[in-house]
Amino acid sequence: MVKVLQGLNLENKTSVIEINAIKTDNLEKLLQLIHSFHPIFLEEYKYEENTLKIYSNLPFLWEELGKVLEQDLPYNKTLEQCLEIIKLRVSSMSTIPLLFAAHKLGYETTPTMTKNESLTYTPSFNRHYTVGCGKGSEIIYSISSSKDSKIAKEIQRDKWSSNLLIEKLGLPLPAWEIIDSFTEIEEIWKRFDKPVVIKPTGLTGGSGVCIGIKTIEEAKEAYKYAKQVIDTKIRKDWQTKVMIQEQVSGEDYRLLVIDGHLEVVTKRIPAFVIGNGKDTITKLIEDTNKDPRRDTTSPAHTLKPIEIDQPLRAYLKEQNLELDSIPDKDQKIPVRKVASMSQGGITEDFTDKVGPEIKSIVESIASSIHAFALGVDVMCKDISKPLTKDNGAILEINTMPEAYLNLFPVIGPDRGYVADTYIKKLLTNNKTKKIVVIGHSSYDIPTTLKQKTLLSSYLRDEDTVGEYKDGEIRINSLVLNKGLTKRQGIEALKLNASLDAIIIHHRNWEEVIKDGLGLNKIDLLMVESSLKENSEYMKIIKKYKRKGLISKIKIFQ
Repeated sequence: MVKVLQGLNLENKTSVIEINAIKTDNLEKLLQLIHSFHPIFLEEYKYEENTLKIYSNLPFLWEELGKVLEQDLPYNKTLEQCLEIIKLRVSSMSTIPLLFAAHKLGYETTPTMTKNESLTYTPSFNRHYTVGCGKGSEIIYSISSSKDSKIAKEIQRDKWSSNLLIEKLGLPLPAWEIIDSFTEIEEIWKRFDKPVVIKPTGLTGGSGVCIGIKTIEEAKEAYKYAKQVIDTKIRKDWQTKVMIQEQVSGEDYRLLVIDGHLEVVTKRIPAFVIGNGKDTITKLIEDTNKDPRRDTTSPAHTLKPIEIDQPLRAYLKEQNLELDSIPDKDQKIPVRKVASMSQGGITEDFTDKVGPEIKSIVESIASSIHAFALGVDVMCKDISKPLTKDNGAILEINTMPEAYLNLFPVIGPDRGYVADTYIKKLLTNNKTKKIVVIGHSSYDIPTTLKQKTLLSSYLRDEDTVGEYKDGEIRINSLVLNKGLTKRQGIEALKLNASLDAIIIHHRNWEEVIKDGLGLNKIDLLMVESSLKENSEYMKIIKKYKRKGLISKIKIFQ
């Protein structure tokens, strides 16, 4: 059985997962691979006899991975199953830096709705995390969160409704219209300056988009292509629309707004290859895709591979090129028209170059629809100047942008610190006190902590207090459920957003040895006076106090 020491424990400041596994070359290979993905997955590991010890801030993940490792399957099968579990639990690169930031800042991160056997049933639920605990905690899914309004999510879900909102705010937007049927194209075509863009309103990642359309024949083909892409997916009625829009010239930018403030600006550059004078475009694409940042088997990849498909071939043809063409040395060959990261594009940081007018526009949109996090796509010639008919316009908005493209640009400074900013702003109101008790008290702990004689009224009379003790969950001393494991009880309290304080009881040091203290950071640790005689364990918790992982230690009778 896999054993988990949750949170701070008497062995390590990080959760410890003990797995019954013998050291082998294949196991070493797998552990090194997972370690290379990102520190959030695996801080370190070691072997003790026939036990593998994993130190990780994602104990729930390793609890599942451990069950696979204990089966001693062939390497390829083990790898396949482990990657599938990781993909289902932590699939978005935008989630990874946020979880990492939360742990650095001392916040709890708890899977919100996970149940092991539900991996194939509504799997997106397995990717929701409660960040923080108790009152003021929030749920995240990628960079989307419970702080984003339902209205914001509905408005941004398709380009039709978001365009209406932007128009209503009086903000610059290229001329656009919905094409209801193929027979309408010729009439609508006459009303637009050329070139135009034709695209599905309800798809993301550049799917079904055609740009640079200058003739009615191209428009008809683009409409057919958009409908074809739509039909390959199960869509709701509102997602089946096709839009025509005047094409704005310039560069493609993604602006990320968090809590009403513009934090990062990134230029998106369409996929390209650089010739070496000897290799075909096919070979150059293959070599470009070998960049480890484009390895989609890694959950922490920050770039996507360039796929060879019909639009790519068509774009090469426009340039009088084919996949077998051999570009000159240092010749840049664009292979995508659309600056989409999902189609192999790269990024360049422009945060310090954005003008105040554009900054004000994107902050206005985010605030007006009550979006905590919002990605705004802008096309313009000069990001430092106001948006005009000659300089550019807003293209679309997204409440769940793949923020990794902003945080980790290919060109320019790393903006990973914005993940810290996101968590701090998200959890501004998360002040729930985390209390751990070791030993027995003849007093009711919540009542005692509200008395003025102890710790200067550590809790307020009006505070809602949740406790786990001896298999029971109590809220304000009312027993709500019995027969829970300590793990179940602790997670239940951390997820309960009504609580001003959480109290976890351990009978003695032996329980702490077996289970861990249960929390990654503790505000108040109460130790029964008879247990303080164990100098070894007291030394450990005092070390955690010096490191700021335990704020206060109180000895009680």
